[in-house]
Amino acid sequence: DKPGTSRRFFLTGAAGLAGAAGVIASAPSAMAKPTGSSGPLDPFWGAHQSGIITPAQRHIYFAAFDLLATKREDVAALMKVWTDAAARMTSGQTAVELTEDGANPPTDSGETVGLEPQRLTITFGFGPGLFSKDGQDRYGLASPRPKALVDLPRFNGDQLVPERTGGDLAIQACADDAQVAFHAVRQLARLGDGVVQIRWAQPGFVGGYAPGETGRNLMGFKDGTMNPLTSDPKLMDQFIWVGVEGGWMRGVSYMVARPVRIALEHWDR
Repeated sequence: DKPGTSRRFFLTGAAGLAGAAGVIASAPSAMAKPTGSSGPLDPFWGAHQSGIITPAQRHIYFAAFDLLATKREDVAALMKVWTDAAARMTSGQTAVELTEDGANPPTDSGETVGLEPQRLTITFGFGPGLFSKDGQDRYGLASPRPKALVDLPRFNGDQLVPERTGGDLAIQACADDAQVAFHAVRQLARLGDGVVQIRWAQPGFVGGYAPGETGRNLMGFKDGTMNPLTSDPKLMDQFIWVGVEGGWMRGVSYMVARPVRIALEHWDR
């Protein structure tokens, strides 16, 4: 990892989501690099989720989901399916085996067939709504909810749009190709049909600055200069990774996604 690389992305819109970006439980398996895929890969399996201190890619597609499932086992099954699909896509494969029996649609929409994985990372987050929602413990998970995992407060000047605020689950897909990032979220949404539905989504991008260089946002300001160095494990343990005090969340991180709408034409005037 190159030091000083920012994980910030400059997005448009207006929303807020607090989430725990956790390690998804599933037995790791050996992932062979697919034939014909010679592009750079970012490992999916590891001590921490990728896409948190990973050197920033050029494109992001972020989506927040509402859970439709009423049973805990359905949520668990979804996370296993998503984990397997994410491991495949980050290795340059389709989300699932690409088959079609004539009666059913293809199991992957296929728009990335022939494209390299482009350093794709897929990061999952749990919002407060997974643990309890509207005062109800939907899945028996209220007690292990981290105390710090709550909805963001309303700040002065906020004009929050309910349809673009909050969410029970989140997916952050980052890649050096916009189509690869979009494809990842699209396939996971397809696989989750009936269990989840997209609440809001937001694409984003950063300029092609040199590794370690602080990039500029769309107003021309350098953005992310004061981020802690991802190459320093002590700083990561201090500011990014939850420690032993987090119990089941040890080695996990908190994420706040808060896109802000900015009228650039007024700024230019």
